[in-house]
Amino acid sequence: MNKDVKTGMLIGLGLVTVAVVAISIWPGEAVHQRVKRAGGKNLNPPSAESTSRIPPPPESGPDQSGSAFQEEMQRVAEQVIEEHQQARLDTGPRIHVVAEGETLTHIAHRHYGDANKWTLIAEANKDVLPNINLLRPGMRLLIPRPDY
Repeated sequence: MNKDVKTGMLIGLGLVTVAVVAISIWPGEAVHQRVKRAGGKNLNPPSAESTSRIPPPPESGPDQSGSAFQEEMQRVAEQVIEEHQQARLDTGPRIHVVAEGETLTHIAHRHYGDANKWTLIAEANKDVLPNINLLRPGMRLLIPRPDY
């Protein structure tokens, strides 16, 4: 490479580095202040109380126990997990691209939460997968919706 080209590239790299450093340390306003100054409505950042999604645990008094709160949190967690799994299963068939080292049991565990359901995947992909032990990276497998 020509010496002038190398020098030009080095100077350009130096200028870009200086610009990035200058921009990163340049003092500025908060985003909501810039939007307000630009003519936006009154956009104040939300308070901590309005962004909290999980209520704090109730304070234990002489007649309250922490176990009731823990039981309620456990019930809510189980309900959320069940809804999430049901939503994943209700979407119908999906396509899975096989990664290096994956087996049908790994894929079944990932999609169904049960490695023993690998037979569903094998049955749905008979035409693409004549030997269940010969999964190749990049293969596209149909993941059927389980019937339970």
